[in-house]
Amino acid sequence: MRIWHRYCLTVVLILLASPVCAALNGLLLTPQNGQPARHLLVLLHGYGSNEQDLLPIADFLAADYAVVSLRAPIALGGDHYAWYRAGDLSQSDIDAASGQVIVRVRQLQQQLAISPARTLLAGFSQGAVMGWNIAFHYPTSVGAIAIFSGHLPPSLPHTAPLGLLPSVFVGHGRADERIPLALDEQAVASAQRWGYSVAFHRYAQQGHTISSPELEDFKHWAQAFTPQTSD
Repeated sequence: MRIWHRYCLTVVLILLASPVCAALNGLLLTPQNGQPARHLLVLLHGYGSNEQDLLPIADFLAADYAVVSLRAPIALGGDHYAWYRAGDLSQSDIDAASGQVIVRVRQLQQQLAISPARTLLAGFSQGAVMGWNIAFHYPTSVGAIAIFSGHLPPSLPHTAPLGLLPSVFVGHGRADERIPLALDEQAVASAQRWGYSVAFHRYAQQGHTISSPELEDFKHWAQAFTPQTSD
């Protein structure tokens, strides 16, 4: 997946070494303002990509964000990875990978002294499916979730999630040829029935990608989310 952008990251990249076997590796970016992080952005890439793919999203957030971009656990060959396999094993893969994401997120929240309320998770395609799964199964682990071109995981909880629910941004192209818009519409309807606050944006003539207008909408949504995260 390619993000169409004209932005340049100026932060430092640090390779994460995982001391916990269940945690994922990836890239940790220090805040652009050079100060201790006050917020955390967690990025989950799409199928066949890697932890570098979504890094430009960080340019649309405040300068006090630390950013961790995680690498999916299933190697496809070369520098390509996936969060889950297609077919009957997809939900078990999604659940296992979601647990690994949460292990890493909680580790970084403790390390950086950042609360779940100040943590924003964003995913594209397979990473967006992971985002929906985390929204429903680990709702109190993050304060907000951005879904770029996703759909519901195969299995949902039998009861509505409890506790403080994350705010959700959803963006999807009307011309998406890989994941039809209707699937995210279904996901949004399910989330709203369970009490999630969802900002849903549809983009004409946009395929399976993240566009500049979508990133601008995400930026404005994230700005509205950030002041609410005093804890």
